[in-house]
Amino acid sequence: MTDTYRDYVDCTPLLDDREALDRFYDEHGYLYLRGALDRDLVRTAAEQMLEGLVALGHAAPGTTLDTLTIDSFEAVDEVAMHDYVKYDDLWNHPSTLKVWEQAFGEPVFVFKSTTIRYYPSAAGREQPSFLTPLHQDGFYIGPNKDFRTAWVPLLPTSNGIGGVALADGSHKKGPREHVLTENFRRFGHPVRGIPAEEFQADGPLLFSPMEPGDVLLFHAWMCHKSVPNVSADPAGMRMSMDTRVQPATSHRGFNALTPWPESAKDPSKGVMSKITGTPATAE
Repeated sequence: MTDTYRDYVDCTPLLDDREALDRFYDEHGYLYLRGALDRDLVRTAAEQMLEGLVALGHAAPGTTLDTLTIDSFEAVDEVAMHDYVKYDDLWNHPSTLKVWEQAFGEPVFVFKSTTIRYYPSAAGREQPSFLTPLHQDGFYIGPNKDFRTAWVPLLPTSNGIGGVALADGSHKKGPREHVLTENFRRFGHPVRGIPAEEFQADGPLLFSPMEPGDVLLFHAWMCHKSVPNVSADPAGMRMSMDTRVQPATSHRGFNALTPWPESAKDPSKGVMSKITGTPATAE
């Protein structure tokens, strides 16, 4: 699959047109909403992430978001970082809930599980193994598949800093095969991803620079992957968060109800069971 990208389509003008918004989502499997979230709330989450990196000794006191750099994502205690970032204050703020409900057309429930990412530049180095291969969140998360992933940048992204690339319309083919990918690892385990041959008939991926306040919402069967941070001169940080949002009336599985620090500790449940290959006792 080629790594040339087309831009996301800004769907913000469709927010007040229910029929057009649903038609776009059904066809393309995503919504890109530019400037839809409160920038001050997003900035607060970024400052909290910075506070955690300083407190845990990975950034020097006095570091600002403009000067932030860390040596390694893997060296940071990821569970401890969750004590600093109050992401639910963003996800469940009335202004944010309004955006979710505009996107869904109904009341929603926001997952208790959030992933936080603080990736330094890997320019000139081997691609980090903690990035995610091409995959579908619906492979990892269930049992119902009517959730949408919400992905937000906390700092501006660019072609160099990277982010998330989507395969336009790929959700319409449903679930794909996922196989072990030794080059991508999480918690010491190889991560399952979609084989390249699965995409011979698919078009180019979508990726655009994003600003704090922008959000991507995409389908459980949307095929997507990390775009690595290879920024240089200057090197920048990729800082982002992602969670899942579902209709309020839908079943709430293990990942919907369990905060990430708790679910990451149990290899037999939810996302972790799919990463480790252990039999799942809960979705």
